[in-house]
Amino acid sequence: MGRHRLLGVKNVLTLMFTAEGTFAGARLAKGVFHMAYYLPAMRMFLEGMRRNGTPLTEIRVFADTYAWNEAEEGKGATPAMNAVNDRALLMKLTPFGALWSVIEAEGHAKVTTMGGRTVLTGTSPYDGIEISTTLDNEHRPVEVTAKGNGHTYGATFADYRDTWEPKYLVIFPSQIRWTVDGKPLADLKVTAFKSNPYVVFPIPDVVRRAASN
Repeated sequence: MGRHRLLGVKNVLTLMFTAEGTFAGARLAKGVFHMAYYLPAMRMFLEGMRRNGTPLTEIRVFADTYAWNEAEEGKGATPAMNAVNDRALLMKLTPFGALWSVIEAEGHAKVTTMGGRTVLTGTSPYDGIEISTTLDNEHRPVEVTAKGNGHTYGATFADYRDTWEPKYLVIFPSQIRWTVDGKPLADLKVTAFKSNPYVVFPIPDVVRRAASN
């Protein structure tokens, strides 16, 4: 994942990528995803058109055990606690998120071979989500299965590129597809990527109060 032997998976603490395509039945003109693996946390800026023809303009966030929506980035929070698990699982459907789980599983992770490819399986003790990651011949994740929240989430990654950032940094796929229980969730064409950007996820007081009730 890193283009230098000293650059490992867990050197990527945060990332940001922009994509277009489809997401949860909506047509995305632009989706911007901010992720922090060490928290974990994610913010999704979604712009496009819903299946029923109405505009989609939403900011969906989760951090730790909290979830909310925002009117603007960092402003106008509305609690969405029932979405915590679904949003947290999307973190695993990225190459770095999947491998973080396997690393956190430490001595409990398993390595097998299927169809000539290496498969890494492990469950992070921090979230209990079982992850299975298939690597290609260059040891890059190309397929992920995540089991949690009573569902099986899947991801495939294709067309890894090294043109997003300077040559001493990391690579990232330009095609990402997500599924839930075998049904399509997202088909994303990545248009921009940045590793370790500055992203913050302060939990609004209104969200903390809602979670405590």
